[in-house]
Amino acid sequence: MLWGRLDIQANGTIRLRDEELASLRPARRFLRILEDEVPKTPAEIEQHLRYYSLTDTPLPLTEFDRLLFTSVYSAYQVRSTQSLDKNLWIRFFSQLVDEVFRDLCKGLCPANTTLLLASWPWKEKPSHLASLKHFYRSNLARIKRDT
Repeated sequence: MLWGRLDIQANGTIRLRDEELASLRPARRFLRILEDEVPKTPAEIEQHLRYYSLTDTPLPLTEFDRLLFTSVYSAYQVRSTQSLDKNLWIRFFSQLVDEVFRDLCKGLCPANTTLLLASWPWKEKPSHLASLKHFYRSNLARIKRDT
């Protein structure tokens, strides 16, 4: 569904550009979750991040889905924002991904390593993750150069 090109408007409206895909029941459910259940403002995301960081047990599936979809929303904001707010959305995306790692590791990783695994610097993350950094560099240098 993400390949159907999500279109996230400034007013919070979310739609799939692929109309045929958007007409399918799973796509409509996905869009409803993105519109209704995903925090979209910085204050809401910070509140959810505080909640996630305080939980020591794996998140219930609905909360884990919200965490994943909030990560997707933040990634789209990084791609669509062309201002200094981009750094804010990059920070949110990074924190949300760290929380995904942390939640997946709960109950499986040795004691006291969950946070260490979730907060690896890019250069120390597994190679398949570290390689993503090169695709998602900030556009701020290019924006400053073009102005």
